[in-house]
Amino acid sequence: MISADVLERPGNWRAAGIIVVLVAAVIPAAPLAVGALAVPGTLADSVSISFGRALQNSMVAALCVMGLTLLAGLPLGVLSALYEFPGRRVFLALASLPLLVPSFLWAIGWSTLAIHLGQMISAGMSGFPGSVLVFSAGAMPLVLLLSFSSAAGLPASQAEAARLAGGEWAVFRYVCRHVFPVALLAAVLGGILTLSDPGPGQILGLRTAASEILVSFAALYDFRLAGHQCILLTTLVLLVTVPLAWFAAPRVASEMLPRQSRLPQRMRLRATTALLVAGFLLVILTGTVLPLLGLTLPLAGGGMLRRASAEVGRTAGDTLVYAAGAGMTAALLGVLLAACVGRSPRGRRVCIGFCLALFALPPSLSALGLMQLAAKAPAWTDVLLRSRLTVCMALGLRFFPVAALLSLRAWGAMPSSWALAAGIHGVSLKRYVSQVALPFLLPTLAVAVLLVALLATAEVGTVLLLHPPGESSLPLAVFTVMANAPSALVASLCLLYVAGAAVLLAMLWLLTARKAL
Repeated sequence: MISADVLERPGNWRAAGIIVVLVAAVIPAAPLAVGALAVPGTLADSVSISFGRALQNSMVAALCVMGLTLLAGLPLGVLSALYEFPGRRVFLALASLPLLVPSFLWAIGWSTLAIHLGQMISAGMSGFPGSVLVFSAGAMPLVLLLSFSSAAGLPASQAEAARLAGGEWAVFRYVCRHVFPVALLAAVLGGILTLSDPGPGQILGLRTAASEILVSFAALYDFRLAGHQCILLTTLVLLVTVPLAWFAAPRVASEMLPRQSRLPQRMRLRATTALLVAGFLLVILTGTVLPLLGLTLPLAGGGMLRRASAEVGRTAGDTLVYAAGAGMTAALLGVLLAACVGRSPRGRRVCIGFCLALFALPPSLSALGLMQLAAKAPAWTDVLLRSRLTVCMALGLRFFPVAALLSLRAWGAMPSSWALAAGIHGVSLKRYVSQVALPFLLPTLAVAVLLVALLATAEVGTVLLLHPPGESSLPLAVFTVMANAPSALVASLCLLYVAGAAVLLAMLWLLTARKAL
């Protein structure tokens, strides 16, 4: 019988388990990387001037997104953590919605609204400005929520000491300085995620690297070219994220540790209340309200909600399967990684750095790698490589870092004395896990499954490349018909999807509101 205290003792199984989980997360990308590196010289030959310009557009847009989200999200998140104002929870929830909805839906809304406002507005929204606006709306919640979380975890004694030394301005300045590394990490990740998003660029007329990769495979059926373009984009992403993850991992690991100190009590000041309400209204207006208004304009023609409902019914089953499968896959791998890491500070830092770098990789890397593997695999592997299970695994591995970070935080908060006491009294590992550890981790695992399900549903590129014929998700159905279907139908589908995402976001917010807020 294995004793329960094995979970708190060092052992070689920990390093082996960490390696197995992390290797499993990168296995889908291995075939594409090995194939591209096996033939020397082909990578440079496959990169055309057109793709170089598209990559340049993507990099400039990503830099703009980083700057805008950092300038707006950092002060807004810090002020939200320090001061109380009416409707704070509602504002935070509404500001988070763009992160959980495919960005091309907001691009459709902005494009439609700009056309109705006139030729000058439409020209101003096309190309680079509109794409940066849509990308920034999707990346803003990352900076806002991480800044809020980091500032809210500060001990009350530090905030009170700063307030006594220099007043409210000193508190704000010192907290911003403390939160800046985490906010910068979130801004860089948000900017890098735009590099692998083809939607806004295609709709608003900006040639990006992600859209070029999609065209190379989906339109030209040039697997070799798409693979080499994806490898080049991945190389540039890793050049940025690996050093950033290396330096940011210790700070993120310290932020994840449980704190026993008293948290600061939020104050209510008239000036900060007005500033916060105005800031959130601006973020919600540009990120959610105006795009939704653009989506409602085509509905004036009428008659498409019934047809859209039928399309939702046709794709609802596959959408739920992909979302649930991705959530459970990511949560399972995340809790296994947390169990292997245990209380090791070094292991926690290594895993956090790896997860940050993995989360920034383009999803097309794993999708194209799985396709290449499936093309050479025998027929008996169809269940694993050519089915809905393939999509679930790919999406789960794509968002595995999210579940891993949540699981590491929850495992660190579980008292080590529980396992030691169970070992002293002869409790088996199986009984301890089933009756103590899992009930304690269950709320976090539920949040991880739901959050990964929302993020996976919004991921279109992976489903586009891997889904079996006739088994597409709702976002993919919108993405594939938006160029030829009536605008009223596209708008109806988008609104129905946003409504469903809002309901799931409300459920997620209710699960986390008591602890996070």
